[in-house]
Amino acid sequence: MTSEAFSRELLELYQGGVIGEVLFDGLLAYFDDPTQRYKIAVMLQLETETKARLRPALMEMNLDLAEDHQSRTLGREMAESPMGKEWEDVLVALRDVIRPYVERYKDIASGAPSEFRAIAESMVTHERSLYDFTELELAGDTVHSVDAIVAQLRFPLPSGRSRGSTDSYRSISGSLCRNDDTTSCARAIPLRYANGSGEFS
Repeated sequence: MTSEAFSRELLELYQGGVIGEVLFDGLLAYFDDPTQRYKIAVMLQLETETKARLRPALMEMNLDLAEDHQSRTLGREMAESPMGKEWEDVLVALRDVIRPYVERYKDIASGAPSEFRAIAESMVTHERSLYDFTELELAGDTVHSVDAIVAQLRFPLPSGRSRGSTDSYRSISGSLCRNDDTTSCARAIPLRYANGSGEFS
């Protein structure tokens, strides 16, 4: 693969992290259960750290670090709407969204230049861990479903066993507010995505 071709694919990996970060940030607004919120937050943390990991490679190839507006818009659209949908429904939708990314990232890694092979392969691990999370959750293995994601984190989040309850907090546009703060917590962030139409079924 030429450097020019891989530079496009490296940007694709980076913008994938942008999409994922916006998506998981949006999903936080829809779940009150502390365990479910922790799992979403772990996925959000993975996407945030992944963008940071990719930036040195982008700069080495003289690529733009700016987050593409279309990527952020897609992330918001993917996080826009199954109000009233169950956790399992969202997991199925996420699984179906993530599956093609796993295959795409495998293709990118297989053709990556040797000096960038490790980081490209790490993105396969990244995406596969997200896919495996949905599969494990749906299969009932809710205790170990995020283990492979947490293992990749440079700055892991405290789990429920070490941080106390967070059910008195809700996410709002990426920030935290108290449930008793009805003014700032009144706004809900829509969530949507995922079969070929771009919406949760």
